[in-house]
Amino acid sequence: MVTTHGLMLIFEKMANRKLVNASASDVMIKILMDQKFNEIIPAKLPPTVKVAHKTGWLKSVNHDSGIVFLPDGRKYVLVLLSKNAEDDKASVTALAAISGMIYDYLTQ
Repeated sequence: MVTTHGLMLIFEKMANRKLVNASASDVMIKILMDQKFNEIIPAKLPPTVKVAHKTGWLKSVNHDSGIVFLPDGRKYVLVLLSKNAEDDKASVTALAAISGMIYDYLTQ
């Protein structure tokens, strides 16, 4: 079972280059930066912001978690999970809005 805390720990260790080791963490981040489904965490962020993330979805369940790399060198881990969504499109839109609000808060 996936939990927000578990995903946060994984991405936090990866961001700090301590998941397996620094080299392996760097490889994992590079792979996750090539994510093709960008409708949640990166959707409301400026294009200069890099995101290493992993999405997941089933009917009525939408997830995205990863590391957000800000242009000024800071980074943060974000885990967004939903379930029992009556409208998957609305759920994705809401999660993207939350990501945008967190970015705006941290960069103001």
